[in-house]
Amino acid sequence: MSTRQRYCKRPGYTITAVQLQLDFDGFQYRKWGDAQTCRAGDWLVNNGGDVYTVAADYFADRYREISPGHFIKVGEVWAEEAEQAGSLPTLEGASDYGVGDYLVYDRQMGGAAYAVGRYRFLKMYEPMEPDEPQPDTRRAYLNGRLPDQISWYNRKAKLSRANFLVWQSLAIIFAALVPVLSGNDIGNGWAAQYLGDATTAVALLGGGSAVIVSLLGLFKCQENWVKYRATCEDLRSHLAQYLAKAGIYRGQGKRFELLVENCENIISAERGHWVLQNAKGAAGEQ
Repeated sequence: MSTRQRYCKRPGYTITAVQLQLDFDGFQYRKWGDAQTCRAGDWLVNNGGDVYTVAADYFADRYREISPGHFIKVGEVWAEEAEQAGSLPTLEGASDYGVGDYLVYDRQMGGAAYAVGRYRFLKMYEPMEPDEPQPDTRRAYLNGRLPDQISWYNRKAKLSRANFLVWQSLAIIFAALVPVLSGNDIGNGWAAQYLGDATTAVALLGGGSAVIVSLLGLFKCQENWVKYRATCEDLRSHLAQYLAKAGIYRGQGKRFELLVENCENIISAERGHWVLQNAKGAAGEQ
């Protein structure tokens, strides 16, 4: 056998499952070249179209529900590439394997085991460096904090953009109406009813335009739009490069640590800019 190495499930790889909480004596079915046994309380799993059962105790220990009926596998596994065909005892029965398939264990020295075809294993799992953080730590960052931050900056960028475009458009319209009304009588229609004479209308439009421009400058909608969008896209770029093992993450031994460091530096720099911006605003009010 080849050297046994440490792996974890790739980020975002989920399964659907339902527990067979039924009063029955169990049943057997054939899969992976041998008879498999399902007992009451075991789980029926659909793993990307591959349907099988998982023992209840193993499922409770190794899987975590992320939404109703959807689960992710937690923790690490140890796997080695088979150099010759054979059969591997499993919790449900036995599994035949061929040359190049992977034998997967829940501990470095062995334990609960199963066999996975080479293509399917490499699609589902990725290797871990010897000193790489536990999968739960990586998953909490890749499926939690980082997507949350990207989503937050994306929402803020959209909101700032909408505020800037709407209010800036109103300011332009108000300013454009001032010279139009200055040289014309607004008559006796609804405009006169609500605005009075042309002088009053011009004053209201001019004042409204000035107020809008001042508020846009105060709340920095355009600046925040650009800043939030740039931060969002920077974080997205680092995540995409990390997942594709491209750019600065190509061939790196500690890719995850580098990703965290780069992303947190981006977030910290944006936060520092926000503090400085608000500190200047507070100083100006004194």
